[in-house]
Amino acid sequence: MCGIFGCIHNPDYNFQDEQFKSLVRKIEHRGPDNLGFSSHYINNKLVKLGHARLSIIDLNETGHQPMHSDSGKYSIIFNGEIYNHLDIRKYLDSKYQIGWRGTSDTETLLNLLEREDLKKSLNRLEGMFSFVLLDHSKEEIIISRDHSGEKPLYLSCSKDYFGFASDLNPLKGIPGFINSINRKSVENFLQYNYIPSPDSIYESSFKLPPASCLILDLKEFKLNSFSSFEGLIRSKGVQFFNWWSLKNNLDLKGKSDSFNDSEVEEQITNLLKSSVKSQLISDVPLGAFLSGGIDSSLVAALMQEINGNTRTYTIGFDFAEFDESVYAKKVSDHLGTNHTTYTCGENDFFDLIEHLPSVFSEPFADSSQLPTMLVSKLARKDVKVALSGDAGDEVFGGYNRYLIANKYWKLIKHIPPSLTKFLIKSTSLLPKKSTALLSNFLPHKFSGSKSDRLEKALKKISYIHDKNSFYSSMTKEWTSSDQIMEFTNESNLTYEDLFNSENLTFEEAMMHADFLSYLPDDILCKVDRSSMYYSLETRAPFLNKELLEYAYKLPLEYKIRNGKSKWILRKILNKYVPPELIERPKQGFGIPVSKWMRSELKPWVNDMLSPEVLKKHNLFNEKVVNDLKNSHFNGSVNNEHKMWSLIQFNQWYLDNHN
Repeated sequence: MCGIFGCIHNPDYNFQDEQFKSLVRKIEHRGPDNLGFSSHYINNKLVKLGHARLSIIDLNETGHQPMHSDSGKYSIIFNGEIYNHLDIRKYLDSKYQIGWRGTSDTETLLNLLEREDLKKSLNRLEGMFSFVLLDHSKEEIIISRDHSGEKPLYLSCSKDYFGFASDLNPLKGIPGFINSINRKSVENFLQYNYIPSPDSIYESSFKLPPASCLILDLKEFKLNSFSSFEGLIRSKGVQFFNWWSLKNNLDLKGKSDSFNDSEVEEQITNLLKSSVKSQLISDVPLGAFLSGGIDSSLVAALMQEINGNTRTYTIGFDFAEFDESVYAKKVSDHLGTNHTTYTCGENDFFDLIEHLPSVFSEPFADSSQLPTMLVSKLARKDVKVALSGDAGDEVFGGYNRYLIANKYWKLIKHIPPSLTKFLIKSTSLLPKKSTALLSNFLPHKFSGSKSDRLEKALKKISYIHDKNSFYSSMTKEWTSSDQIMEFTNESNLTYEDLFNSENLTFEEAMMHADFLSYLPDDILCKVDRSSMYYSLETRAPFLNKELLEYAYKLPLEYKIRNGKSKWILRKILNKYVPPELIERPKQGFGIPVSKWMRSELKPWVNDMLSPEVLKKHNLFNEKVVNDLKNSHFNGSVNNEHKMWSLIQFNQWYLDNHN
């Protein structure tokens, strides 16, 4: 696990080596053990490569990066872990005479890419990664990212340079960086609390999508200020392709095959156990996050079964309604793990808030980022690697929307839009008892007073016209009717091909859509940035490719059965942990942000949402912001999520544009 940064520019461009090295230090938290630099003159261009190393495998100098092949043909900077690299070494040894210098997975990858077909090599990898490979002989640069998007990779371009990095922060320091804000990204951020790939917050910068590869032919590629990712990948001297797709790998005909409960249970158990075992490869201490939920408990159980003496980490809260540490402790006691709990107070969270812009480098507003940072900080005191239960929800149907969507869609699809608009106007005229009664039929997603919940639900219904828009309504916080800004892209995440597929149920289409965007750009982004801020590597066994491909072929009944999510995982976990320790409502990593905004954080909220701050970027409607703030302060409406997204944008803006 590391940080990478590099740049292509003309020789006369004023970007000195020392300046470049200073920018590599902006990602030193991702790799504090060793810094590396190299500079190469290729086809009248300078290519600079930088690396910040977090030593996990091969702690010696032989793992130093940038790493150069023995032939001199290739140079690489690599971030991540290749869990099956020892198997790849055996394969390479069976075909080639290789004199290995060390034991790092980077050296394994370098030799594989030098000798084998690129796309086949990428598909052979089991792990998480982003890398940049310089092919000196072909005068090409190959840039790629892992299949699920665990490891980040940003691209930035102008007429003077082309940059690539694990984080936006070093890219922003390149002379001539174009910091014009992408308005579409702001819209998306408000709607989803994150910025979906391939866009970033800046017009000049992009995120390389998961499971993709970009090849720059330096003989033909011209430096340019590309206004879109599409413009970049369609330009001369550029090749772009997706080297893996979950949809393409699904044998959809398999849905008509017969599946046996016991066989499925055995197969999932074996695949998950194999994934956990492969992710225990390390030359440094490792542990696991343990929330006491299904996914993290199952990962911890398998770790304990394979290795024993597993270290597990949980943070508790001194506000009881959000504290699940007691459940994690009970699971730990049953499994026999070496468990550590840290009970957080309000000040633990408040102290982190000011650091969020530098941690995430672009606006990000999933408030569970705070407890994720705290549990990472806790684990890093003892270990350098932590396994997590991330992706279990997206793969095995863990979110509430999967449970309720079909039922509510069947009701909503018969409601004429004209009736919905009439009901919205009529809500304020209804007696309180009537609105209270009607709101009781709404899912818990709709927070606030009962009348407010009803109005929010009706607004969402008003723009639903198909399954895609229904899914969108369940994942968005804002709509154009909220008037916070003039939305130009009402729905930027569209998955018509998924929702119109005859091979996928509504629930399966939602899971796949979440896998494509919500998982990499929210969940995995949150975990990567939060953990790497403390130089901690995190690994997610549920993201094993073979496990993913098998799980997505399964009929829905193996994920949702008898009104319960993650049915097959519950069945497996029951062999390790009694059901009574696990069976409780899904809570997530919640914290009382809403309450804090009305009390201890109220002055900060007022500052962050003040007219003075809003005028600095002039993107948000001041009246709408004030109305949100006032209705939240007086307790009439819970605007926690909307306010948190506005605050995080403003905080990021002040940190980067003052």
